[in-house]
Amino acid sequence: MDQTGIASKGAVVRMAEFVYNSRTTQHPVTGEAKMPLEERYELLRHTLLFAGLSDGELERVAQDLHRRQYAAGEAIFHQGDRGTAVYIVVTGRVRIYVPTAEGQEVAVIFYGPGEVFGEMALLESEPRSATAEAMEETSVLVMGGGPFYQHLQENYQVALNLMQHLSQRLRATTEQVRSLASLDVSRRTVRTLLQLAGRQGSAAADGIHLGRLTQQDLASLVGTSRESINRALGALARKGLVAIVRGEIVIRQAEALAELLGEG
Repeated sequence: MDQTGIASKGAVVRMAEFVYNSRTTQHPVTGEAKMPLEERYELLRHTLLFAGLSDGELERVAQDLHRRQYAAGEAIFHQGDRGTAVYIVVTGRVRIYVPTAEGQEVAVIFYGPGEVFGEMALLESEPRSATAEAMEETSVLVMGGGPFYQHLQENYQVALNLMQHLSQRLRATTEQVRSLASLDVSRRTVRTLLQLAGRQGSAAADGIHLGRLTQQDLASLVGTSRESINRALGALARKGLVAIVRGEIVIRQAEALAELLGEG
């Protein structure tokens, strides 16, 4: 899957072949918008993949990025597409999901501002293993496969950051599998809410806002039904730990919520 794993030597060789074949390939553009170089430069400072680079190195990376806009519900790429680019979220949110044979959608992960996705199909030179969709009006920075691989070759720090990035993905996937095997729906819901809060929550006076998230979205992340999520959220709300404010989930007491994970 695009979200986890480490590239093997064979994958690197395939990537080199891909770069050679795709230097003139144009990535389909859904919508483009200009973004000042200085803004791209600043975003990169807070992106794990390009952390620790010098000003000159960041500037070279920024010059290879192009901004694109997507409407809510619009696909950025589909499962089975050829991987031709890596993406950084500027604003909005992106949902990565896998369509099932029964016509349902199983969410793998959500991405918010500053997060990177789509790199594994480039490293493996394999078709996309999941679909990426904008959950709301979303802006992303896009880097083609050729420039991406060139930066990996030329900059040890970028390659090291990529290894750390992929390691974190693998660890998160391992934790998700373990929670599915060992936690009930209620505690899986708590764990998912806390993860979302840590990765893309917005602190406010009344708690941590998770943005607009449907119960079906949350259910697909937790690995359960919408009805079960409804019951789990209702129980947490009655305890005063979460609230639904204008359709948005707000964590009222994060520490108390985390303590539920330690209950038997």
